[in-house]
Amino acid sequence: MPAGLLPDLRQLDAMSRWLDLSYAVAGNRLPRDYAHDLYRALRAAAPWLDEEPLAGVHPMRGLTPCANEYLLGGRARLTLRVPPTRRAAGQSLQGSELGLPDRLQLGRASARELLAHPVLYAHRVVTEADDEQTFVAAVVRAVDDLSLDCETIVGRRTDLQIAGRTWTGFSLMLHGLSAEDSLKAQACGIGLHRKLGCGLFVPHKSVAAVGH
Repeated sequence: MPAGLLPDLRQLDAMSRWLDLSYAVAGNRLPRDYAHDLYRALRAAAPWLDEEPLAGVHPMRGLTPCANEYLLGGRARLTLRVPPTRRAAGQSLQGSELGLPDRLQLGRASARELLAHPVLYAHRVVTEADDEQTFVAAVVRAVDDLSLDCETIVGRRTDLQIAGRTWTGFSLMLHGLSAEDSLKAQACGIGLHRKLGCGLFVPHKSVAAVGH
């Protein structure tokens, strides 16, 4: 398995107490490939993010596609996945201004501990693979390495631009998870670039729609 696909499980501290910190966001627009710039701005405001290998940044919500950018609506949210030891540090980001091409203002943060759910979904999982067959093999290895007992469904392909390189990703669903495995999958994630919105799982209602 390529380095970085499997986090160090010793970093898992009370998986059920991991948090999603969701911030209201005020701003005007974001470029379509905003993930790298967003994390660079977050890292400037919160250098501790680089010290947490399992911390992650969810894809932003409440964005409206427009030409080559996104417009931010009144319900735009930025969500960080952090260990319980970083709860106070994460909440201290309330009121921070992030310096992207356009400024983003972080508002009030709401905290939610991870909940065990038998069906999980990730919008984009990225490995070193550039085709679906190789991707599936990498996911199978990651699931085995995490000792997860579940089924997987691969969905829609989406590409991610990072520093001039194109990374291939696919949406991914895990289903049939026990409570313990569900929390483990959410805390660990699968694949690369979890701080750029990849490999982070959230509960999903059913296996009916995975993004095809």
